Amino acid sequence: MESYQEIDELLVHITDELNQIRKMTIGHITVDKIKSEKAWNDLMNISKKISEEWKGRSALEEIQSQREKEW
Repeated sequence: MESYQEIDELLVHITDELNQIRKMTIGHITVDKIKSEKAWNDLMNISKKISEEWKGRSALEEIQSQREKEW
């Protein structure tokens, strides 16, 4: 039977090999550019709408109040 140290070394080796395989495959995964661009555009549009309708303090004011503990 192998020692725990030998088993640990084997596991480290296997993990390293899997990480190398993962790095090789990441470059081959295709991203749906149209879907990604649509999601980004949707996010930007909704962000603009939220900003236009926002009635509370600005983000800067909120951060300042939290730093000054005004709550």
